[in-house]
Amino acid sequence: MVITMAALVFACSEQTAQVEHFASKQLDIPAFFTTEIARLSAEKPEVIKTVKKDSIAETKDIKIDNWENELASFLTVDINKPAYAGYLKKDSVDRRVTYHSTNPKLDLKLVEITYNDKGQPITFRIDRNIDNLLYDTEETLHYQKDVGYQLEKRQHVLLLGDKYYHISGKIKQ
Repeated sequence: MVITMAALVFACSEQTAQVEHFASKQLDIPAFFTTEIARLSAEKPEVIKTVKKDSIAETKDIKIDNWENELASFLTVDINKPAYAGYLKKDSVDRRVTYHSTNPKLDLKLVEITYNDKGQPITFRIDRNIDNLLYDTEETLHYQKDVGYQLEKRQHVLLLGDKYYHISGKIKQ
């Protein structure tokens, strides 16, 4: 009887820990973008791509050969990193979930995800700031499924000054 009770208590506490871990885990953003990269690589959509560095811009209609490289900045955003645990405040309104950093020392400042009526993520906005001895970077990433993406970066590099980059890709329908 004592062994049976101990087994039940152990089994219940293990299940509770698994449920708590699952409930605290957020959307796996790298997995989402890995799936998007595979889909876009297979579909090979034509893209109107604009690249702007400081005040010089160029626009071309192209097919992206390497979507993993194109969306690499999105792959690096993982709100489930242990470093962010306890520092991301979650707010949900309608179909939009927003995570705000409560720690100014973290690189991730904001992640905003919009879901469609089926509960699938369709739009992302990500704000990051990276400050160190060599450079300060402000980066804003936007992605809208089946529409396109934008990466905007303002950077101050020690001894080299300020740089501005803007890359956008609009998927042709």
